[in-house]
Amino acid sequence: APRLREAAGALVTGHCVFTAAGIGAACTSRLDAPATAPSDPRCSKERALAAAMYSGRGLDEQACSPRVTFTDPVARCSGRREVSEAFRALTFCRPEHVEAPRANFIDDLTSTVDLHQRYFSCALLPSGLVVRSTLLVRRRAADGLVCELEERWNGALLFGWVAFRWARRVNGMLSSLLTPLLLR
Repeated sequence: APRLREAAGALVTGHCVFTAAGIGAACTSRLDAPATAPSDPRCSKERALAAAMYSGRGLDEQACSPRVTFTDPVARCSGRREVSEAFRALTFCRPEHVEAPRANFIDDLTSTVDLHQRYFSCALLPSGLVVRSTLLVRRRAADGLVCELEERWNGALLFGWVAFRWARRVNGMLSSLLTPLLLR
């Protein structure tokens, strides 16, 4: 039993270290303010999807494939249920747009949405936590449904090493399990 506790402690510690390192790398990157060009009209659906998700209105499940994934420096959620719970949990952070999301056309199946958000605005922290990020949106060719969402805080690419992917996946599953218990 002591060895099992030791192994569990090592796993939890490793998980925390890799989660913190992924967050730290994303937060210390710098994303310059995007150009002020208007949103590309070819990406109006992606812009509307992101605007709803990041304003606390949740995920439009009908716009997403059943196996949609969402990944950011903290979590990787897989499937409509997990992704929906992640954006339901976001309502706790009191999200608001500092600037309207701006969509950019990459190709017929890929676009990005520039986000400038404020979270946790309250009397103690009136300016809140202000974050710029880029949401990569990919669609399936067969039906045009969104199959992948990847948020890059400050434009930083996510660490791809196995330990970071594992930590994000564990966080995604925990978020999916805990959100219904905590936000009723």
